Amino acid sequence: MELFDIVKNIFSQDNKKWSTVSRNDKSRNFFMVNRIMSIQFPHIANQFNKLKINPEATVDWWRNNLSSRYTKPPHWIYTKVVKSGNKAKKDAGFSCEEVEIFVRDRYSISRRDLSDLRKFYPEKYDSWMKSIADQIGIKNKSRNEEQKS
Repeated sequence: MELFDIVKNIFSQDNKKWSTVSRNDKSRNFFMVNRIMSIQFPHIANQFNKLKINPEATVDWWRNNLSSRYTKPPHWIYTKVVKSGNKAKKDAGFSCEEVEIFVRDRYSISRRDLSDLRKFYPEKYDSWMKSIADQIGIKNKSRNEEQKS
């Protein structure tokens, strides 16, 4: 039996369906069942994360306690996942490696300090870097143009 079949049976009131779940299926899916339950019940699931605990009895415990509380799988069981391929790349603003090197050398700051400035003050960072690039005569490039090159 698959994981989500077991999860559906945990929340059902039908004892006949639950009796069809074998001990082997319970122990094989114990980790994921416990992980799913930790979304809503983190303290209880943490107590079940012991090395010598009986996985079949733990899955039975989840079923006994949750089948009386819920009649169907609750919404927190199925979490939304954002796929990395579907994210649109945002323009991260101005960036020119030469200007950043100049600023790091001139003001004796680290690359991390510059990234923190970019993260917390993006508009001020962009305008500051553009003005420095204009002052020292370096061509402005946006991040997207750099990534294409």
